[in-house]
Amino acid sequence: LLIAASLLLSSFCAAQVLDSVGSLKSGIEQFNEGNFEGAEIELHKAIELNPANPEGFFYLGETSFILNESKKAMENYNKAIALDSIHSKAYKGRGRVKARLEDYYGSIEDFTKAVRLDKKYSDAYFNRALSYLALKEYKSAIEDFSEVIKLNPKDYQAFAQRGTAKFQNGDKKGACSDWSKAGELGYFKIYDTIKKNCN
Repeated sequence: LLIAASLLLSSFCAAQVLDSVGSLKSGIEQFNEGNFEGAEIELHKAIELNPANPEGFFYLGETSFILNESKKAMENYNKAIALDSIHSKAYKGRGRVKARLEDYYGSIEDFTKAVRLDKKYSDAYFNRALSYLALKEYKSAIEDFSEVIKLNPKDYQAFAQRGTAKFQNGDKKGACSDWSKAGELGYFKIYDTIKKNCN
């Protein structure tokens, strides 16, 4: 009888994990499709069935961030990190929340953790550069935008922002060159900045 009960419990737990995986997959799909309310419902189901999976909390954090619910986003990223201390995307997500709340030094700490875990994480370098830019630490911002460009030479936003950092740091020629490159790559809005500052 004990063996039968144990087998029943084991099969119940296995079914729960399978249901959790299904809900998580559905939640991520709905998140990627832009159905954030539907994503939240499925992700909460996934977490109820398997509260030890950091991905459910990570995607809930991403959903909350997009919905401008900073407190909920922070809580969910914290839970993801508590479950997986090397979750580079959760550190980047939490860093973005801190930057939104103007805790730029705190955001830089999190972005730095993210890039230490993943040396090719261009989005974390880009966001760290934005925080350096907000703090007027232009040299550090330029270094990070350069890292993004090294990883993705067609990232026009990185050229545009590096141009801004160079301009603020007194390098007008370098700024105009970067802005021009951003324009070549399809960021046509930058031509207003070029007309204003480079002619």
